[in-house]
Amino acid sequence: MRNRPRVVVVGGGVLGTCIAGACAARSARVTLLDAAVPGSGTSSTSFAWANAQKKRPESYFRLNAEGLAEYHRLARAGVGSGWFHAVGNVEVAVDAASAEALEANVADLAARGYAAENVSARRAADLEPLIDPDRIAAAAYFPDEGWVDAEEMVSDALADVRAGTGVIRTHHAVVGFEPAGAGTKVLLADGEELLADYVVCATGTATEALLAGSGIAVPMISETARKPRASGGEGREGSPDERYTAVGGLAFTAPLRSPLRRIVHTPDMGLRPSAYGRAVLGGDGAGSRVPRNDPAVFENGPRLLERARRLFPAMAEVTLDAVRVGVRPMPADGLTVAGFTESVPGLYVVVTHSGITLAQYLARLVAGEVLGSKEAAALADFRPGRFAAARLEDVAPADKGSAEKGSAEKAPVEEGLVGDRKRG
Repeated sequence: MRNRPRVVVVGGGVLGTCIAGACAARSARVTLLDAAVPGSGTSSTSFAWANAQKKRPESYFRLNAEGLAEYHRLARAGVGSGWFHAVGNVEVAVDAASAEALEANVADLAARGYAAENVSARRAADLEPLIDPDRIAAAAYFPDEGWVDAEEMVSDALADVRAGTGVIRTHHAVVGFEPAGAGTKVLLADGEELLADYVVCATGTATEALLAGSGIAVPMISETARKPRASGGEGREGSPDERYTAVGGLAFTAPLRSPLRRIVHTPDMGLRPSAYGRAVLGGDGAGSRVPRNDPAVFENGPRLLERARRLFPAMAEVTLDAVRVGVRPMPADGLTVAGFTESVPGLYVVVTHSGITLAQYLARLVAGEVLGSKEAAALADFRPGRFAAARLEDVAPADKGSAEKGSAEKAPVEEGLVGDRKRG
């Protein structure tokens, strides 16, 4: 095994650790670098719902549907019993408008082959006893969906890295990347340089800033960006109908007397089971009405719990244990980024808002592209080169013809990087 490729993975969230584990399983010499401790960033503040709902365009829906299917494939093979919980998801409507929207969503998903069905209020309560059938207008069930214990999945992935004689280095911040002959150089904040055959950048919210120094454009939605909410709500600054798009909040309850069986969604929040009988609460706008560094973020927990109590009487006596607020890694166009970069050919970048759903599937695809010689067709629409092409389209009208020609010529180069690099 003297010719084992050297792979450096930068970023110890669910994506980075799973990719590192997958590369180690393919006999690569893996070094995993994290600026803090693996699993301590965004992965620890995710609602951790594995699903493919409301994902557009079709290629992104298919990517997420395969991400969910990957968990089930692993489960059938006896992998992931400690971290993937295929409990299903029950969604409820509270009025005519939300019932109509729910029915339309079920019809759309079912038509595309996704497991989705309308169920009666009584059936919903049978599936999840927390639900009071007299308080809901309609319900649906998504049996293949589940939740992921991110901490356990990260722990297993780290074990895979160690089993492959890989190295895990915590508190090692990376500041840049450079081409280095046939390899790629990783520049650390302390002045150290690591040489690798391939480097995978899986740094989540830090992706844009880290890659910019190497001339690579992967624009992200910043945590200070705001947009109108779907419905009104109280706010502390700006319009009361605005929220911080990339900021999300969770509340963790004390153990419930009767633990949740399923994931449950209402029109404005979600609840899911967790370890030791606790519940995790999350909801649109609940964690994003104030800046993340504002002490008022700690009001998110009581706000989420009050939402739950209004619809679920069984939550009346439940208390909170913790509140967490994090920033979601969201590429500017909302879609996954996965592929080799052009200016640093040995550098592969991967970042997505759907990290939990896609972690295991992307790990397999990315390891295959990095260490193999064939591109994954499922990733064709998600290459980082699309952002460079978008910049070309922004030139003056007089130059539009040449810009389009340049964009068309560049796309095959990006798509062919895997094969080209292997031949070299």
